[in-house]
Amino acid sequence: MSDSKSTKKTAKQITKKAVTKKTRTKPDWSKLHLWQMQPVRDVLVGLSILLLILLAQKLSVVTVPLILAILLAYLFEPVIRWSMKKFTISRRTSVIGIIAGVVLFIIVPATLGTAYGVAQLTTFATNTTNNITAIDKAYDQFPAEDQRDEAHAYLKAEGAQGGWIFVFDKYCQAKNEVAADKNGETNNAKKSPWVGTFDLVSNWIETNQSQIAQAAAGVGMETVRSIFSFVGALFGLGFMGFLTAFFFFFTATEWIGLQRFGSGLLPDKNRTKIMILLVKFDRVISGFIRGRITIAVIQSVVFSIGFFLIGVPGAFILGPIVAFLSIVPYLALVGVPIAVVLLLLQGYADFRGAIWWVIGAPTALYFLGQALDDYILTPKIQGKSTGMDTPTILFASLAGGALFGIFGMLIAIPLAACAKILIQEIFWPKFKDWAEGRASDPLPIDG
Repeated sequence: MSDSKSTKKTAKQITKKAVTKKTRTKPDWSKLHLWQMQPVRDVLVGLSILLLILLAQKLSVVTVPLILAILLAYLFEPVIRWSMKKFTISRRTSVIGIIAGVVLFIIVPATLGTAYGVAQLTTFATNTTNNITAIDKAYDQFPAEDQRDEAHAYLKAEGAQGGWIFVFDKYCQAKNEVAADKNGETNNAKKSPWVGTFDLVSNWIETNQSQIAQAAAGVGMETVRSIFSFVGALFGLGFMGFLTAFFFFFTATEWIGLQRFGSGLLPDKNRTKIMILLVKFDRVISGFIRGRITIAVIQSVVFSIGFFLIGVPGAFILGPIVAFLSIVPYLALVGVPIAVVLLLLQGYADFRGAIWWVIGAPTALYFLGQALDDYILTPKIQGKSTGMDTPTILFASLAGGALFGIFGMLIAIPLAACAKILIQEIFWPKFKDWAEGRASDPLPIDG
């Protein structure tokens, strides 16, 4: 009986090998169509993908809102499910509530804050121009060192106070040293760094006087064009926002069907393995993106209010920019020198014009925001969703920025985390089997 079973088992194995060998027989290329040849098919697939990307770029007025809507539906899916369970409402009602909440609590305050920030920066630019003119006139009237008190009084009467007094003193020092150098009265080794800066600016102005005059003559026409361009851009932005909300409504309400459709496109052979990887990708990407965007929104409020309280002009524009730069570790640090310069040029007459406040207040605000992020927001909201340490995250961000700019910096961290998962789940086990002699090839083509 055992011999009979063994014979049947051997026959099945021989039959299976024969079938496998038969199925692996190479086809006759002379009888195949071009699209049936694997190399040609691979090239056609690559060209099709490239064509789709180019077509999507040409139709960006529609494709960008659609892609953004799909991304938003993916990000808001946990909120939609939570609100459906919490308030016992339908998915459609939940989506409508989210759209209304975003408009009321994010878009409207952001629009008002941006309008206020633009108005504040416009006033700041006007005051800066007037203060520069006042400095030039003050030096013409009071160029001597013993006339500094009179020059300071003149500047204060013209509204140039605080940091502008410091700028005026350095301007006078540079001008006097340049004049002394032309007369051969100054040793080059004793020149202050302000002299080189002044020489550079002065030489550029002298070289480009005609261009500057032409630019000044065209300021009026350029202003009109800028206004029309701004209105057109505002209209285009509003239209894209409407399309995004429109697509988001239908995408979010049909998200389950969209997921089912996407899973149906996966090949049956490796469906289980792909789904396991996609679940891990989703955990990393959604955790990072949802967490960092939530933290960035909170940080934008913190930095905007903080910059406003310490007196930085354009606080409601600089605050959100710095907050969203903080998505990349420590990149929010660029906001410190910007805030210092803006405070210095604002020229406050009270303690906010003192040098200790100009430098110390933005620095203290940055460290406060960073501590809030490191010790409260990230542990509570994001946790360790990427599974990567800070040096790896920083390296991935810098590499992504060097390759693809700001967009690359934003996508570098989730992509690096997904690459880490691929290495751990697919490539590393095969390499380990090869290294330990259990496989002849670390990356077998037939899987």
